[in-house]
Amino acid sequence: MPKSPVTRYNNIAISLHWLMAFLIIGMLIVGKYMHHLDQGDPLRFTLTQWHKSFGVVILLLAVLRLLWRVTHRAPDHPDNAPAWERFAANVSHVALYALIFIAPITGWMMVSVSPLNIDTYLFNVIPWPHIPWLQGLVNQESAEARFHQLHVISTGALIVLLLVHIGAALKHHFIDKDTVLTRMSPSKAAGTHKTLLTLLTLLVVGITAAVYAYTKVNTAGNNLIAGDSAVQAIAVVSGESTDINFTESSVTASINKSAPETSTLQATVTTASATSSNLQVSGPLPDTDWFDSVSYPTAHFQSSSIKAISNDVFEVTGVLNIKGIEQNHTFELYIAEKNGVKTASGEFPVDRMAYKLGLNSQPNDDYVNNEVTIAFEFTLAE
Repeated sequence: MPKSPVTRYNNIAISLHWLMAFLIIGMLIVGKYMHHLDQGDPLRFTLTQWHKSFGVVILLLAVLRLLWRVTHRAPDHPDNAPAWERFAANVSHVALYALIFIAPITGWMMVSVSPLNIDTYLFNVIPWPHIPWLQGLVNQESAEARFHQLHVISTGALIVLLLVHIGAALKHHFIDKDTVLTRMSPSKAAGTHKTLLTLLTLLVVGITAAVYAYTKVNTAGNNLIAGDSAVQAIAVVSGESTDINFTESSVTASINKSAPETSTLQATVTTASATSSNLQVSGPLPDTDWFDSVSYPTAHFQSSSIKAISNDVFEVTGVLNIKGIEQNHTFELYIAEKNGVKTASGEFPVDRMAYKLGLNSQPNDDYVNNEVTIAFEFTLAE
């Protein structure tokens, strides 16, 4: 006996379709917005973490939807649809499924290979692993750039294909006046579908709200925000310790004592503001051989991971960028009361030769030691 024709998608397929549609469109909008924010902007870091969280949700839903699709029959094309239109519809659906997988997977690959090695916690709670075999790549920066390019291309293609998909559905509904759009739409006869879609939507919203509330409750009084800052470099010149102070600096930090892995630290100094009481040291600092303040007006640090050593001591790992040269550094961050104000401080050594500081005028350590200590301090408030 021949099977009865399928005229509508089933309730699960419809629910997954619209839930994923909302999530994907939201992700694409947030992704494009994030791209225009500065690297050191705290909002960019926060949005990136949520972007990764929902990207994983989309990937898991895509697996579920694909399994449902291959085990359930879809409605046939309209009887009057020409052959070319049937072919185009089939190809576009295959491409959509492929891109729904490729976009989050390339994002996952990009995060996994990033030299910053920032841990992923879904909704700031659930740890999500990096792809192990990608972390052993030799040239991580080059690999990250390639995966980023693939991620951008795949999301761009997904936007185009979504617009085509929407346009085709509207064409079928308003011009062809067939059932292509309505068979994926809620109807009075599909009360179960409405219930399922509502439950799935409420589930995602509920999980997000619960995790957000959990994070807020468990970090109340423990999330410390940076305030005023002071940054200096300590160099040994002719055997004497010499301070180089940056009069213009800013620190953006969120130190979470309950969940230190979610903490962030970014610091920026204006290189032209570097000054020293030693005039022989102070004068050349903005020059090309030293900070090259015209070409590189700022130097900055971006944390990649923060771990708790004790209640008031944290291990910070991140990237310091001076004159466009990036180096990884790890140091301890101490939190203490200073004159009645909660203060964070730390210091770490750098090799000035690695950053090409004084490479021409002081090519060895006869006058200026190669090792320079970077010291910083900033206030903290709840």
